[in-house]
Amino acid sequence: MLLPRILLAPHLPTLLVDEHRGHRTEMLAALALQAEWLAAQRPDVVVALSARWDSEGPFRVDASKSHRTLTDYSGFGVEVRYDCTGHPGTARALVDAGVKAGVHVAATRRGVDSGVSVPLHFLLPGHSASVVPLSVARRPLAECRAWGAVVRRVLDARPERVAFIAGGVLSHDRHSWQLRRDVPEAREFDERALRAIQAGSWAQLMPRDERLLERAQPEAGLRHLEVLRGVLGSDVPGTVRCYESGPGVGSALIEFELPVPESASVPGDDPS
Repeated sequence: MLLPRILLAPHLPTLLVDEHRGHRTEMLAALALQAEWLAAQRPDVVVALSARWDSEGPFRVDASKSHRTLTDYSGFGVEVRYDCTGHPGTARALVDAGVKAGVHVAATRRGVDSGVSVPLHFLLPGHSASVVPLSVARRPLAECRAWGAVVRRVLDARPERVAFIAGGVLSHDRHSWQLRRDVPEAREFDERALRAIQAGSWAQLMPRDERLLERAQPEAGLRHLEVLRGVLGSDVPGTVRCYESGPGVGSALIEFELPVPESASVPGDDPS
């Protein structure tokens, strides 16, 4: 059974720096509130989509019995370890259903990167649930939504209590982030994306302005949000619990309350 709330959560290692230094930031406070809700829900499994796992070829599902932490950042002076158990039964059910539906998906063994380890460090600090990591594949947007719809159908039918969390950000100009150089277009891109999400206007998520896209460099082309959109089953508006921007990078904690349809379908018929 899929829990009724889905989260988009940031994965930036600066969150770990703030925690280590004892900073009381709005984002850490917002994450703590979601962690309280999640603890009360007592999920057995967390299916965690990582925008940091931008895979070539098919969508990937880590079907391992256990996951080691992959450290994919450096230079921050802090490191999170989130070694955790896997849930091969859920992972295999996702792969089998995806293949049957004609989605390019395959099982693999990889571990948890910062797109999983950082959000879960804050949202599920007790390591109390098994984890199934998912990649964001470089597939057409319509296929991303179709894969999300498959994920929704499988998780709705599972006997376990399952949480779905997407770890990712919005704008993501790594070069400007490293140089600490402000990018006004990145903030503009974030604001447009957040307005679209809050209004449930998902077809307006990606602007057609090539200059804006080139400067903002949205993480994974926002395909993690298209998979999430498929999981939602319809163009559900999101509630932005916190937004933080840095040089070239914008991150948000967004909460989506699931409607309760009898079955989920691929939302939207806009071209991609």
